[in-house]
Amino acid sequence: MYQYFIAPIFGYLLGSLPFAWIIVKLVTGKDVRTEGSGSVSSRNTIRTVGYFWAMLTSFLDITKGFFAVFITRFYLAPTLAMGSDDLSILCTALAGIGAFTGHLWIPWLKFKGGKGFAVLLGSMIVINPYGNLVWVLSILMFLVIIRYSYLAGLSATISVALLGTFFYIFTVPNIYWSSWAVMVHGWGIVIILVLRLIPDFKAMRRGDIKRWSGVKVSQWMK
Repeated sequence: MYQYFIAPIFGYLLGSLPFAWIIVKLVTGKDVRTEGSGSVSSRNTIRTVGYFWAMLTSFLDITKGFFAVFITRFYLAPTLAMGSDDLSILCTALAGIGAFTGHLWIPWLKFKGGKGFAVLLGSMIVINPYGNLVWVLSILMFLVIIRYSYLAGLSATISVALLGTFFYIFTVPNIYWSSWAVMVHGWGIVIILVLRLIPDFKAMRRGDIKRWSGVKVSQWMK
């Protein structure tokens, strides 16, 4: 049973690397948590140091999500799973969930973090690359319909989980969607994201969050 703990812990530690905080600190000497929204995110990096550094932050966040699952899938999981492919994919999925959680609640920064969408996209490159296409197309649609960036991100994430569930239940032949562990990853991310967004739900009801008003990538990278 130890493999179920090693994979998410490894993912959590890698996902908790606070690239937004590091970049803002190196460039300006400021703490990104005291700037703008206080989020340790690419969006808040834009407000603090501009688009170039925010793009670098997004790239690094995607990279840590990718390497958390890539290293687990091809180096850790074969050993942990002891020859079981399903268990290997499950360990990989748990590592992806761990990386996502680590970005949302960074222990080195008093458990402050971002929304984790860049980390999610990075992890899905290995776990479910088709999910990235579904997520991007879904968020563009939901941004127009809902006009709240974080709700659009949540809706897009649910879309990926639902499609993965559909493909698994109806046994659509596909090396990425056919494992039940992909469903574990999708719905695990959804549950964690809902918990992370509880303060945003409350802020929305108070009218403290503005609706999305233009096509800006930064709106969903928070």
